[in-house]
Amino acid sequence: MRALVVLKAFWKFVWVGGNPFAILTAIHTPNEEGKYVIQADGIRLAFTNQGGALANLWINNTYGQEIDIVMGLDNATQYAQYDGALGGALGRYAGLISGASFELNGRRWKTSANGKNGQKPVTINGGKTGWGNIRLDVAVHTKDTLTFFIYDRGANGFPGVSGASLTHTVTPFAWHMSYGSTPMKEAGPLDLSHQVFWNLDGFAENSTRTIEKHKLSLPFSGLRLDIDDDKIPTGDIHGNKKSSGYDFWSGPRPLAVALNHSGDAPPGLDNTFLTSRSQPWAKDHKPVASLESEQSGVKLDFYADQEALQVVTWNNPDGSVPLKKKQGNGTYPMFAGVSLQAQDWTDAINHPEWQRDERIIWGPDRCFIAYSTFRFSVRK
Repeated sequence: MRALVVLKAFWKFVWVGGNPFAILTAIHTPNEEGKYVIQADGIRLAFTNQGGALANLWINNTYGQEIDIVMGLDNATQYAQYDGALGGALGRYAGLISGASFELNGRRWKTSANGKNGQKPVTINGGKTGWGNIRLDVAVHTKDTLTFFIYDRGANGFPGVSGASLTHTVTPFAWHMSYGSTPMKEAGPLDLSHQVFWNLDGFAENSTRTIEKHKLSLPFSGLRLDIDDDKIPTGDIHGNKKSSGYDFWSGPRPLAVALNHSGDAPPGLDNTFLTSRSQPWAKDHKPVASLESEQSGVKLDFYADQEALQVVTWNNPDGSVPLKKKQGNGTYPMFAGVSLQAQDWTDAINHPEWQRDERIIWGPDRCFIAYSTFRFSVRK
């Protein structure tokens, strides 16, 4: 039976032009929830190949209770029906492309407009069928490693063809990501990341179920990109003045200081913080971000080699996404989670004055590689 499934996948590729890695997916079987589980001492993760989304991350809190500290959905089939990105890969271009277009090599490229900031069309995290919204192929699945393959034939208006591998590995109390892509035929913008909404309390009944009391530290982020009223970068850079709502560099501060803006700005965070580190970066020893909860005793230290962090809070007030069954009853409230996304400067493709081409334009002569690690500790 397995041989027949593999053979069908092969002929789909040959005759229909399917993904050349589809044959590998047939070899690896998900669990009853349609998820692929990897685990190591103190940590267990479950992914779905719909967008490569991290659906669950289990860890024991300071009281020895196992909690699931990420927002997500119970079953893999729900991800295909969900209209949005929740825990998945961000590509081919993470972040925002203003005007849903860019100019490259004397040509204006129009990308998939999957949002509007005010009345301005934008491409968000790769477009309508960005990598977080499509079915990925499973190339490797072992006890502690999971690799997804993507073969993008110029979808969403991007130039050229891009093949990519997205590898997730776990070691004791740590989750490692290694993303690599080789653009083919012609050069184009490429910036890969991953979006996970964290709540280190695991939505326990005795918690507020929000991240307002979580303390965030961004020790290298004294600067952020300026944005207009529609959250589109203006091209300017702001300093995060000490004790302001964006000051997370001077020490750990509760996220509540940044969530309720005054004036007409919408509540919540969706901002690009720059990571201004001196060489050598010591990316494996100095975290670019730390998040901790006093209630659960869980702390997350985030290590990455990219030069910006997109910090995004769950700003959806309508309560339309239900909690996972083991997280309790009800729905995810406003500010239910926060995402820390290592990537390049958002919308850099439309700001040549930033001189980011070496970091965002990739072609057959160069392979894009990005590494990041989430390390967890629990107060005893």
